[in-house]
Amino acid sequence: MLTALLLLAVLQLCRSECNGKCGTSSYGCANSSCDSTDGSYAVGATYAEGYAAAFLQHHHELLKRSSNASKDNSEVLDRFLFVSGPWDEARCAQAPWMCTAPFDCLNNSGRLETMQELKKKLAKPTGINPQSWCHANPTQWPAGLQCIVNQDLQGYAAIMRQCSIEYHYESYDASYCFLSEHCQNDQVALNTSIREAEAMCDEQFPGPQGWRSVALDFPVPSSSSIASGTWTIADAHQIELLACATGSYHCDIIYCRETYCQMDFYKEKYKDFAL
Repeated sequence: MLTALLLLAVLQLCRSECNGKCGTSSYGCANSSCDSTDGSYAVGATYAEGYAAAFLQHHHELLKRSSNASKDNSEVLDRFLFVSGPWDEARCAQAPWMCTAPFDCLNNSGRLETMQELKKKLAKPTGINPQSWCHANPTQWPAGLQCIVNQDLQGYAAIMRQCSIEYHYESYDASYCFLSEHCQNDQVALNTSIREAEAMCDEQFPGPQGWRSVALDFPVPSSSSIASGTWTIADAHQIELLACATGSYHCDIIYCRETYCQMDFYKEKYKDFAL
C-alpha cells in the first residue's frame, strides 16, 4: 500500500539517520536477503525492526512538518518521502530485486522516469509503472517485491500489517480500507494478476481524470486528519489512483480484506461505508 504519508516521512527520518548503511544505525536497520537456492528473493520479517523507536522519537517533529506541508506545497515532505539521487551498486546491494526487471532501478533500459516527470504523470503509456517504486522510500521496497515480483498478495499484506502495528498507523490504513470500499471488493482474489488488476482500475477509474493520468501527488493530511488519525474520502480516492498507477491496487485490497475489514472495532467505526 502507498501507506500513510506521515509514516513514510518518519521512516525517511530513520533512513537519513542510517545514512544508507543499514545495520549500523541506532535504529537497528536490517537488510533483506537473497535465497540462492532458487534465485528468488526473501524478505526477512525483521526488515523494518527498530524503526518504531524512530517513530516515537520524532513523532512531534513529524506532526509539525506535516501540518506545515500544505503551506509549503509539500516541498518539506518531499525530502522525507523519496530516495534522493540515482541508484548505484551500493543501493542495489541493499535490495537486489530493485535492480532487475520489472523495476530496473539502475535504468539499464533507459526508461526510468525522473521525479519531475512522475509529478506530471505516474503511469506509463502502456499502463502501470513498476519503475515508480525506484523513487519510493526504502521501507516500501520489500512490499514492492512481494506485490510486483513474487505476486504474493498475502506476503504483501503481512508486511504492511507489520508496519502498521509497529508504527501505530492502523487507524490511517483502516480508514483507507473502508473509505475506498476495499472491504466490499470481491473481484480481487489471491491469484489476481497485475494485468487483471489493471483492467479493474480501467473499469473503476476511467477517463481523463482516471488513474492513467494521475500525477505523483500524495495527499497531505489536514490538522483534523492528524488529530483523528484517518484519511478523508478524497484522500482515499487519491491513494487508490496512485495504487493503480504503481501496480499495487489488488495487493491493497487483499491487505485490507485480511486485516481491518475483519476487525469489529473498525467495522463498527466505518459501518456506514460497509453496506
